[in-house]
Amino acid sequence: MVSPALRFLAIAAAIAIVGVVILVIGASWSLGVGLAVLLIASIPAVLAVGLLTSSAVARWAARHKLFA
Repeated sequence: MVSPALRFLAIAAAIAIVGVVILVIGASWSLGVGLAVLLIASIPAVLAVGLLTSSAVARWAARHKLFA
């Protein structure tokens, strides 16, 4: 699950960089568009965090150690 999570994290980072660049440009339309692009970048970022968390729990459970 780590490999797809890293891919989703890379996709989110690439989209977020574009959003930040649009915000830095500072044109009158860039605030709304930049925030919209950052909102779109948050979708794969949240998915990646979920996959990384799931992977960590699965790895801990595979060692047959209690965590609750």
